[in-house]
Amino acid sequence: MWLKKVVNYFTGEDESFEKKGKVKFFNRKRGYGFIEPENMDRDVFVHVTSLEDKISKGDEVAFEVEASDKGLEARKVRLI
Repeated sequence: MWLKKVVNYFTGEDESFEKKGKVKFFNRKRGYGFIEPENMDRDVFVHVTSLEDKISKGDEVAFEVEASDKGLEARKVRLI
């Protein structure tokens, strides 16, 4: 899949891997937001179904990044 190649280009790692970052935006009513990862140029989408903890704007989080048809998505998001 071409998107996995893009992920590897930006991160230098394969498929799923843990990253750390800061919640840039999260809308509880709509159930989605974005995380600003450390050492990556692009924000990562996060959906409420991928949360292990309740998050808010400004929270420090750890998560895995996966490639989807829509772009990079955060999975297994938890507070640190």
